[in-house]
Amino acid sequence: MSSSQALVRVGEMLDMYYTDHENCKKQSIPVEYDTRYTQAFTNLASGTSVFTLPPSQGYRHVVIVLGWNAGTLTCPTAGGVNALQRGWGYQAINQVSFRIGGSSQYFLTGAQLLARNLRLCRTKEQKNSILSLGGQQISGGTVGTAATTTAQFAYIPVSIWCPPSEDGIAIPLPSDLLSQQVQITCQLNPASAYWLTNSSGTPAPIPAAFDVAYFQVEQLQMKDRGMALANRINMNEHMYSMPLPTFDQQEVVFGNVSTATPSVSVPLTLTGFRAGEVKKLQIWLEPVVTLANCSSTAAQSLRWVLPSGVEILYAGLKYSTYLNGSSAIWNLIDGTSPAAVDQSLLTTSSTYWASSSSLSQYVELPFAQPTGVDYEADVLVHGKEINNMVSVCC
Repeated sequence: MSSSQALVRVGEMLDMYYTDHENCKKQSIPVEYDTRYTQAFTNLASGTSVFTLPPSQGYRHVVIVLGWNAGTLTCPTAGGVNALQRGWGYQAINQVSFRIGGSSQYFLTGAQLLARNLRLCRTKEQKNSILSLGGQQISGGTVGTAATTTAQFAYIPVSIWCPPSEDGIAIPLPSDLLSQQVQITCQLNPASAYWLTNSSGTPAPIPAAFDVAYFQVEQLQMKDRGMALANRINMNEHMYSMPLPTFDQQEVVFGNVSTATPSVSVPLTLTGFRAGEVKKLQIWLEPVVTLANCSSTAAQSLRWVLPSGVEILYAGLKYSTYLNGSSAIWNLIDGTSPAAVDQSLLTTSSTYWASSSSLSQYVELPFAQPTGVDYEADVLVHGKEINNMVSVCC
């Protein structure tokens, strides 16, 4: 006879003493790892370069590497007159686009790619590392600072079908099932868009192009190609469905979002949603700061500020409502890390650049049930079907 305690303790029995088939899993398709496939950019300055991945086997992470050799930076960084903001690699990217097989072409801006990479990290330490590896800050803290004599590189994960970390199951893109190639393009901004110059000093010419720029991909090669799905199942009669960590629509930019009265909200309307379910919106605010002796607006473009209040409305009904800066705590307790990353604040001082620590924050506005990563299986959480437009008030 079962006790009343046993009746209310729901759940499947799990052996936590002996190993059995319920608590132990093994890889069914052995693979070998390599990252030997690289392709150099055809344009090292502003312009578009294309990375072509032929139908082969499993493709996982794609990384863009940008940088200069040590000798290139010796002159332009002398004296601290010229500077680069932390994460400058994302500023150097105008946009990244991708097409998988014969799919439509989708686009991500450099700032949107950074926001996506940060959102898909599970800890703040991962976010800080993603930003730092996106390009170390170069600035002079004192007059006459010695020139930078080390090579500088930025590493940008292009997180299309895999998140930028190994949490959960990161299934590769099985290109062996594709009949056409995978194409990734990267369009670079001109150097003046991300190099900062303090005009009160005596600047040297900045590098017009990168010394190094290439794509690199991580591949998983089956040890036995006979285990491929197409060799076991007639793919003319069946379909393979692969889950993505998320799918980001193209970034929508609203300019001149400001008000002289902090208590007055600014309404924004989002339209043009693609067919599908919307799980959340991610927004970030870039402050427009005018610095003395610097005409560039890129000095603080990667330092995002938190709105004092934000709410989302659809069909007249409010969903995420975060007032008094409370989005920070809601995004934390609904996730695994704060919606923030440690950034640096660059300001002009005399003839050089000064740097101080700052916090860069963004906001996630959910429509669906928040859920973490399952280390055993992919869990689909349904979003909300958006048929016309969404209003956001900041």
